[in-house]
Amino acid sequence: MDRPLILPLASCIQPSLVGGKALGLGRLLAGGFPVPPGLCVTTEAYDHALCVPGFSPAEQWQTALNSSGAERQRILSSCRTVIQNHDIVGLTDQIVKQVRKLGLPSSGLWAVRSSATNEDGARASFAGVYRTHLGIPLEEVGSAVRDLWLSIWDERVLNYHAASGLSGAPPAMAVVIQPLLEASAAGVAYSVHPLTGRTTQVMINAVAGLAVALVDGRATPDQYVVEIAENSEPLRISERTIVGQTQALRMTGQGLQSMPLPDEAVGRATLSDDRLFALARAAKQIEHSFGHPVDLEWLYDDRSLWFLQARPISGLVRSPRLTNDDCEWSRANFKETLPELPSPLGLSFLEQFMERYILSPYRRMGCQIPEGISSVRTFQGRPYINMTLFYSLIAQLRGNPSFMTEQMGGEILVRPPEVRPLGWIALVRAGVVLMAEMRKALRHGPAWFAEMKAMVAEHRADRIRTFSVKDIALRLDALSQWLDERELTFAIAGGVAQCLQALSGLLPRWIGQEWRSLLNGALQGQAAVISAQQIVRLAEIVELIRRDPSAAALFTEERWDPGEVRRELAGTEALRAFDRYLDDYGHRGVGESDPMSPRFADRPELLLTILRTQILAPTHATPADILQRQTLVRERALAEIHAKFGWRFHRRLVFSWWYRRLCRFFALREANRHHLMYYSAATRSLLLRLGEWLVEQGRLSSQDDIFYLTIEDRADLLAGRSSDWKETIQARRAERDCHATINVPDTIQDWRETVRGTDATSVVASEGIFRGIPISGGQVVGLVRFVGSMEDWSRVCRGDILVVSVVDPGMAPLFGIAAGLIAEMGGTLSHGAIIAREYGLPAVANVSGIIARLKEGDRISLNADRGEIVVHEGERDEAVKAEPSSQ
Repeated sequence: MDRPLILPLASCIQPSLVGGKALGLGRLLAGGFPVPPGLCVTTEAYDHALCVPGFSPAEQWQTALNSSGAERQRILSSCRTVIQNHDIVGLTDQIVKQVRKLGLPSSGLWAVRSSATNEDGARASFAGVYRTHLGIPLEEVGSAVRDLWLSIWDERVLNYHAASGLSGAPPAMAVVIQPLLEASAAGVAYSVHPLTGRTTQVMINAVAGLAVALVDGRATPDQYVVEIAENSEPLRISERTIVGQTQALRMTGQGLQSMPLPDEAVGRATLSDDRLFALARAAKQIEHSFGHPVDLEWLYDDRSLWFLQARPISGLVRSPRLTNDDCEWSRANFKETLPELPSPLGLSFLEQFMERYILSPYRRMGCQIPEGISSVRTFQGRPYINMTLFYSLIAQLRGNPSFMTEQMGGEILVRPPEVRPLGWIALVRAGVVLMAEMRKALRHGPAWFAEMKAMVAEHRADRIRTFSVKDIALRLDALSQWLDERELTFAIAGGVAQCLQALSGLLPRWIGQEWRSLLNGALQGQAAVISAQQIVRLAEIVELIRRDPSAAALFTEERWDPGEVRRELAGTEALRAFDRYLDDYGHRGVGESDPMSPRFADRPELLLTILRTQILAPTHATPADILQRQTLVRERALAEIHAKFGWRFHRRLVFSWWYRRLCRFFALREANRHHLMYYSAATRSLLLRLGEWLVEQGRLSSQDDIFYLTIEDRADLLAGRSSDWKETIQARRAERDCHATINVPDTIQDWRETVRGTDATSVVASEGIFRGIPISGGQVVGLVRFVGSMEDWSRVCRGDILVVSVVDPGMAPLFGIAAGLIAEMGGTLSHGAIIAREYGLPAVANVSGIIARLKEGDRISLNADRGEIVVHEGERDEAVKAEPSSQ
C-alpha cells in the first residue's frame, strides 16, 4: 500500500511518516486537547524529492558526518541542490486540495513548521534547529515546505545530530501546516519544573503576541511557577516574574513586526491568574495522557487556548534531594509556648532542643533526614517548624501523617513529599527503640521531675547571689548536661502519638463520626494532669477569700491595688494558699519556653486580678462544682462509647487498654512540660545573675541583655573572645523592634515567595460560619475578648469567649473565668488543648485568620462539638463591657 503524501493532523500516528511535531499534535487531538486544524506533508513527499538516480541520502549523510570544513559544505550543498531542483507545483496543488477537503479557509496566512523524524524526541528535541515559516499565503506553502526540507542538510543539524549520540541514519522531514492564529499571548509551558524536576510545579513562560522571539531566545518572557495538587488542580502561583513588556510580535502586511502594546497593557502581566491556572491544569492533563513530562508550545487568541506543540522534556534532571525551600513551614506548636518574638537566646535554645531531643531520636530509630534539612527556620524573628519533614518522619514509620495537622495544628500540606517507608525489619527495630524510650519515661519520669523541681529552690536569686561568673558558667553547663541525659519529651510524645494513632484508626469504624467529641469528653477530669490542676487550685483560693469577710473586702473595693492587697493579706490562710500556689505554679508563664519571658512569680498581681474577677462575678463555680462537672462529662462520654460497642466486649477491652495508656501519657506529657519549666526557671535565674555580673563589669548595658546573646555567643563571651557585645545587642534589639512592626503568615508554603513579600493569606467563612478543629467539646454563647499578652488579662470578664492566636498553656488561670476559647492555630495535641479539655472549657483551634474577622465585643456562638463559630450580627456589645477593675 502506498504511503500518503499528506495527512490530516488527527491521522498522524506513525513517527517515521509524520515526524515528531506532527505525532505530538496527533496525540493531543486524540486526547481531546485544543489544536488548530491542519495537515501534515509526510516524509513520503520528502523521500520523493530525493528520489534521483545515483543519489543515496544515507550515503551522503554518512559521508557528511565523517567529513569537515569545505568538503562537508560541498556535500551539503549538492544535497540541497537535489531538493531545489524538485518540482513543487504538484505538491502545492495537493496541499490546496487537502485544505479545501478539510473545510479550512484558503484565504488568510499559514504557519509552516518542521516535523523531522529526529525532532521532539525524548533523547533530543532539535528545538530551534530546523526552520519555521509564518505568515505564508496558501499558494506559497509548497515553496515553504521545500525550504524546510533543505534545512535538514545544514551544518547545525549535523553537529546537533552527532552531539546527541544518535545513529548514523539520516532524518527525514515531514511538515506541519496550520492556519496562523492571531495571538494575544503565547509561550512555552513545562509540566514539571525543568530545573528542579519538581512534579508539583508547572513552569510557564509567556510573551505578548506570537512567541517566535521567545522560542528563538531573542525575548525575555514573563515567568510563572504554578503549584499543583495531587489531583492535578492548580493551587496557587508561587512565582511570578513580570519583565514589563511594551511590545508584541504581530503578523502584518509587511510580515512579522513588533507592535507597541496598548497603554493599559504596558508593563502588566501577560497572563491573568485564570489563564495561568487553565494552562497549568491542561499541562498536567497532557502529561498524564502522554505518560511523561511534556514541553508545550501554547497560544491564547481572543477565543481560547491552543496547543502548537507537545514533546517530551529532554535532559530533565530530577532534584537529588529535598531542600528547606521546598518544605512547608508552620508556626504551630512553637507559637503556643514561645512569645510572639522570642529572644535570640530562646531561638538558639529552641534549635538546639529540636536537634538534640527530637531529630536525634528519629535518627536512632532509623529515619532518614536529608542533609541540609532543618526542623526550625526563622522568618522576621519568628520560628517555624518544618511540617514537611515531620510528615516524612511519620510516614517513614508507617504512621498516618494525615492526623499531623489535627494534632499539631497548622494547615494541610499542599505538597506532601514522596516518602519511602522503613522496611518491616527496620520498622520492628524502630519500635523496639521507641518502646525502650517510653519505658524509660514511665520508670524514671517522676524521679527526674522531682529533681527539676528542686532546681528552682537551689537556684533562687538569694542562693546564687555570691556566685562568680565562673560558678554560673559551670552551673549552666551542668544543667545542660543533666538535660542531655534525662530529656523525655520525645518518648512521651511518642507514647501519646501511638495511642492517638491507634484510637483514631479504631474509633471511627466502631462508634462513628462523633468519636472525636466523645474521646475529648472522656479525657476531661483527669486529676493527674498537673497543668489543669492549677485552675482548681485558684478556685480553692477564691473559696478561702469568700469565707473571710475582711479578705473578701480587699478584693471588692473600688480602689484596687494588688500590691497593697497582698500586704494586707499577710498572715491569712488565703495568702498562705496563694503562696503555695506560686511555689507550685509560679515558674509558669506566657511564652514560658523562652528564658526571657517573665513568670507568674515575677508578676503575682496578674493572678490576684484573676482572683478578683472571680470574686466579683455574680455566680461562681466551687472546686467541688468543677470536679463534679468534669467527672460527669467524662463518665457520660465513656458510657456512650461503651454503649456503642454493644455486645462486642473485645472492643471494650481494646479501647480500655488504649484509653488508660493515653490518659497516662497525657498526664506524663503535661508533667514533663510543667517540670521542664522548673528547669527553664532555674536557667533564667542563673542567666539574670550572669547579666548582673556582666553589667557590673561594663560588658553589658542592662541585665536582660543576656537574653540577646545566643548559646554560642555566651560561650564566646565567657571565654573572653573579643567582640563589641554591646553593639551586637543594640543591633539585635533594633532588629527585634523592626520585626515587631511586621505581620507574618502562620503558614509558609513557599519560602522564597514569602521572603519576597508576595505571600498572602485570607480567610473565607463558609455560609457565615467559621470552622476549625474541635479540641474540647461544649456549646456556649458569649462576647469576644482578644487576649494577646498578659497585659490583656485584667480585661477578661466571666463569660467571655477568649480569642487568641494560639493556646498558650500559661493562659490556664484565665480558663476558670472564660466561657470558651478560639485559637487561630493549634491542634488536639497542644499543651493548651490538653488543659482546656481537662478543664472542660469549650474550645476550637486552627481557625485561620479569625482574629482579623472578629471584633472585640462581638456576640458569637461557639459550637466546640462541631468546631463552628457563628457571629450574631447586630448583637455586638458596643460598650465592650466594663473592665473588671472598675466593677
